[in-house]
Amino acid sequence: MLDRIIFGDNQFLGINHRSLLKAKDQEQSFDSTKTIYNTLEYVNDIGIKSFMFTTHDQFEPVFKKIRDNNAFKDFGLIPCIPYAHKYANTMTELGIFKTVKKFIPKNILKSGIHGTKSFLFNDPIPVMKLLIDSEMKMLNGMNIRALFLQNTITDLLIGLKMYSVFSEFIKYVENKYAIKAGFITMNYPLLNIILTDELKIPEPLICANVNKIGFRMNPNRNEVEKTLAKRNSYNIAMSILASGSINPTDAVNYLKNLSGIDAVLFGASKKKHITDTYNILINSL
Repeated sequence: MLDRIIFGDNQFLGINHRSLLKAKDQEQSFDSTKTIYNTLEYVNDIGIKSFMFTTHDQFEPVFKKIRDNNAFKDFGLIPCIPYAHKYANTMTELGIFKTVKKFIPKNILKSGIHGTKSFLFNDPIPVMKLLIDSEMKMLNGMNIRALFLQNTITDLLIGLKMYSVFSEFIKYVENKYAIKAGFITMNYPLLNIILTDELKIPEPLICANVNKIGFRMNPNRNEVEKTLAKRNSYNIAMSILASGSINPTDAVNYLKNLSGIDAVLFGASKKKHITDTYNILINSL
């Protein structure tokens, strides 16, 4: 369905869940289009053909360079939407209706306003569709493999018990864009039950934390492992290195002994670390 090895974007955005200092260093290392592009060019050259990322504005000029380089013709993109800070910051600065005007395509702005009103009246589906279309504009003409809903929204919908939005998200993405739709979550066992048992979705795509020390695995490592073993969803393991707390060899040895891991998402900032981790993964999975 998807490549077994997927490169992630945390290092480009200065995200490290264990060290603010390391996160700041990474953010400063990737403060230009050129540095991000050069890393993705290296990733593509060594054989990693998928990149999973949040739709941060910082990536837009990078994707323009990728679009113009034929060497990336088989390089797949897996966007994760929405990038919440982008909307929150704009909402604070401009307010809700000006935010809609900024992000919704002009030719459907009228629909966008209707969609915003519908959201206020407890029907988020029209707004969801409009935001998907808005986010996908940046990726026009590119090789999109799948579209994921970010964990901030996935887990909020779980908390609100708005499960029907998951079905509508899958249906809209797959019908309009002919790609798979998936979900990132901080509570894999609960989401798995909702998607497979309650909504009867066959083999849904789920991306969740999986690592040998149980870092950010909710409710706990044992429950995640038991749910993975059911093999009723397509599972992407993220945070496999626990933000640098586990060396790649130990991380991969743990993963290869688990049942139910279909793909692995990892990020690294240095070429040596990218190569070393990729080689361990490609020889073990």
